[in-house]
Parts: sequence; C-alpha cells; structure tokens
Amino acid sequence: MYRILDKKILVLALAWLVIGLVMLSQLAHQVASFELRLSAIPGLAWMILSGILLNPVWRFVWRKVPRLGRWFPDLNGFWDVEVKSNWSRQVQLLDAAIDAKNCIDMRHVSADQLAELSNINLLAEITQTWWGLEMTLTNPGEASPLRRSDTIVIEPISGKGHRPPGICYFYKQSSVSDNVFDDPEFYGAAQLTYDRESDILEGFFSTSRMWRRAMNTAGTVTFTRCK
Repeated sequence: MYRILDKKILVLALAWLVIGLVMLSQLAHQVASFELRLSAIPGLAWMILSGILLNPVWRFVWRKVPRLGRWFPDLNGFWDVEVKSNWSRQVQLLDAAIDAKNCIDMRHVSADQLAELSNINLLAEITQTWWGLEMTLTNPGEASPLRRSDTIVIEPISGKGHRPPGICYFYKQSSVSDNVFDDPEFYGAAQLTYDRESDILEGFFSTSRMWRRAMNTAGTVTFTRCK
C-alpha cells in the first residue's frame, strides 16, 4: 500500500516523527534526567512507524475511520469471483465457420443473436499489508478448465476526487483442456474499481490465451466479499 502514497508524504511523515522524538527526548532529559541518544532516534522512529503499520493496527484504524476507505479500502480476506468470458462467442464463431447455413458477422450481428457469455465462479484470497499486496484465485468447484491463477503484480490505485480506488493486476493462469492446441498456461491482465457502498470490486480482464489463433479471451470480472 505504500505505493499509493506520494514519496514526499512518506519522507515528511518520517521527518516529523524524528523531530517529535528529538523534542520529546529533550523534554524527558529536563524533567526526568532521562537521556535518549540522538543516534538511537532514527531506529526508534522506524520501530514506531513499523508498529503503526502492522496489519492489526492499521486495519483497526480503517474500521474506526471509514473515510480512509475512500482513499484505499482494506481488501484483506476471501472474495467470491464471478467471471463472464467471451469464450462462448469464440465457440459460436468456430461453429459458424464450419456451417454454411449459419453465417455470423460479429461486426453487424444483433445482440440477441450472440451466445450468452460463459460464466465462471472462482474464489480469491487477497492479502494486503503496507508492504505488499498479493492475490490468489482458485477454482474450488472445478466447474471450468481453470486450475489456478497466480498474480504476478498488483498495482493499487488510490481514490482521488471523483476517481474511485481500485487495482490493476497481471496474472498467470493454468488450465486443463482436452484441446491439444489450447494453451495450458497463459497470461492476463485486469483493471478493477472498488465501490464502497456495495463493497464490490468490478471491471474488465483480457488474456493471451490462444492468441496465435486469434482466440484471445476477455470479459468482465466481479469480486464480492465473502460474508
């Protein structure tokens, strides 16, 4: 999460903390003849800052001050994930290609003639600290070929003005398929925005699956926090 902070803010916060400790040490020396060496102050400042940024501490503060969630929410925990993929429409195109009586031009076909988007339900676990943000997606129901999805990079996006907070992430996905030409592993990217009222992350994804055959997949993805 530190990446959503301006570097100037981080430096300024640490500087003020050091200044405060210096003033406190001088006061303690005058009142109680207690001396705190100046060389120990940077280390003490770092210990205090690290303590404040421990997960139980900052998460408690986030719960008590809801406005902080508008800047960036606490995403820790498990999430039900609903993926709607255009894979079904890829299949629709393939079927039309071998059926002379069922021609489809995706540029002009009406929406009611399109196949329903494929629906996939997954489970995500997000681990969020001030020093890192990690996510793993699994397929507990095994209702789709997806076996596992491991996030390589997650970039947090802070809320600012009318822009809601969210995340962008790049991931590697492993799947099982009977098609020998399918990619057992491929990469994808997604961009999600967070809605504070509904406590939902939603957005779009795209992948490099079977890109050599012009069959890349894309669609929508919605994260709903598990109760």
